[in-house]
Amino acid sequence: MVKKILKAAALIIVILVLAAGSYMLGGKLGGSGGSDSGRNHKRNKVEAVEELLGKMTLEEKVGQVIVSYFNGPEFTPALAAEMREIHPGGIILFSHSGNIETPDQVAAMTAQIQQWALDSGFIPLFIAVDQEGGAVARLTEGVTVFPGNMALGATGSEELARLSAAVTARELRLLGINFNFAPVVDVNNNPANPVIGVRSFGSDPAQVARLGAAMVGPYREAGVLATAKHFPGHGDTTVDSHYGLPLIAHDRSRLERVELPPFQAMIDAGVPAVMMAHILMPELTGSSELPVSLSPQAVRFLREEMGFDGLIVSDSMSMGAISSRWGLEEASVMAFQAGVDIILFGPWTGVEPGDRKRIFTALKEAVQNGAITPERLDQSVRRILTAKMEYGIMEDPWPRRENLDALGTAEHREIARRIARESITLVRDRSALIPLPAQEGLPVIWPAEKEKSLAPLLETCPFLEPRLLPLGASAAEVEELVESMRGFSPVLVGTYELQRYPAWSGMVNKLTEVAEVAVLAMASPYDLLEVPHAAAYLAAYNDSSDSVQALGEVLRGTLMPRGQLPVELPGSE
Repeated sequence: MVKKILKAAALIIVILVLAAGSYMLGGKLGGSGGSDSGRNHKRNKVEAVEELLGKMTLEEKVGQVIVSYFNGPEFTPALAAEMREIHPGGIILFSHSGNIETPDQVAAMTAQIQQWALDSGFIPLFIAVDQEGGAVARLTEGVTVFPGNMALGATGSEELARLSAAVTARELRLLGINFNFAPVVDVNNNPANPVIGVRSFGSDPAQVARLGAAMVGPYREAGVLATAKHFPGHGDTTVDSHYGLPLIAHDRSRLERVELPPFQAMIDAGVPAVMMAHILMPELTGSSELPVSLSPQAVRFLREEMGFDGLIVSDSMSMGAISSRWGLEEASVMAFQAGVDIILFGPWTGVEPGDRKRIFTALKEAVQNGAITPERLDQSVRRILTAKMEYGIMEDPWPRRENLDALGTAEHREIARRIARESITLVRDRSALIPLPAQEGLPVIWPAEKEKSLAPLLETCPFLEPRLLPLGASAAEVEELVESMRGFSPVLVGTYELQRYPAWSGMVNKLTEVAEVAVLAMASPYDLLEVPHAAAYLAAYNDSSDSVQALGEVLRGTLMPRGQLPVELPGSE
């Protein structure tokens, strides 16, 4: 039926989408005026959406609210047949599900998906990804890879935030990806946070709000939906919601000072989507057992008190925070009943891609038995159709396969290099060790598992001599290495989240007893809290080649470290 509807509505949709550039889907839109043509456009758009919505079947509507994953680099005929049963609203791509190999392959696959939708008479799909940059980047080859949010936080630059968002969005759109589950606007103020960390811009709510809001416009201009995540803030947790259900027990005044301001800034900037976190926050939910993602009260707060009228997306329903307490079907129905518009389903332990059919069936039966009203279903489908229209997905869902040479251009890569060069932070230098003496054989101790990331440092500082040690080194290996470092000064050590690797933490602390140590934090800046006696401490926030090269330039004295630490390190000097 949708195929006939789309043909009938094609002309009006094309006209409306072409005119949609000035309209912002989302929260508090500035101004109440506007020309007659603008008001007519909005009225005609609403009419087009209502006409399409009124002719959709129950199955078509339920399918629209599901965004799920699949395995492999191709959209195979068998997969197409399986998907046809659920009329999917969208697909999310993962590198660890084998969806992403090369830019050519991704563009061919997204074209394949949208052609299948067209041939099947389906509404064009959201094609989504988590391309945050830094620690979470699904696309890493043939595209511009950015150092990530905390590196941006160290620069403090809205201009660089805008530029990185513009490049990311343009390159995603070339590949046929029209929905990015980014940026992360959690305020990371808990050093023990196991899941956010460098994915955050930092611990200052005002800076997180400022840099996150700067990204909204460039995404919109490129025709890619941005997402503010993870509402209402996952930064002050010690539990990873992939595995368990975190608790944030702060009162309303604290939430309004710390967690909520970045989300309000994103809403005010017109962000089209907000992702709900799988966390307990009793102040917003009124419950010590119901997570935000399943809470009607939390959704009402987001809608009514924060003024958001865009798409509310669940975090993946397969994550441990949900699957360990509720079944996939029950949780999906609960989230939709609460007011979530899009049920996201990604890969995790104990689930298979075909389990999306369980979500579809549960939602459909919930409508049929009255647990979900038709009006509630229409409410979300209306938002989904409106977003697809506003972002040009109805008219033009295609990748730009003829323009893939615009991916990872020298101009785009220079922006990534600039962020890297402006982010390197010299947190401490008690003994004036930096810049290093150009002394042949100066030791740099590095995790054996991360040897590949060391190459740009050795190219920039060829006088360094690498010593590799496993992250899980034995006590004997640590003792042998420490003894071999007596007499050297300084000794450089690259670290990766020392909380996770106690053998390395112990090794660094033993080294500080026999030598002056310069720690190079290649992931979490919070590593300094584990090695308080380090003489020098530099933070790079990631180990991309650009950041490692910039770090090398700082070490040899050809680049001044201009980054400012974007998080607080309690108890450190």
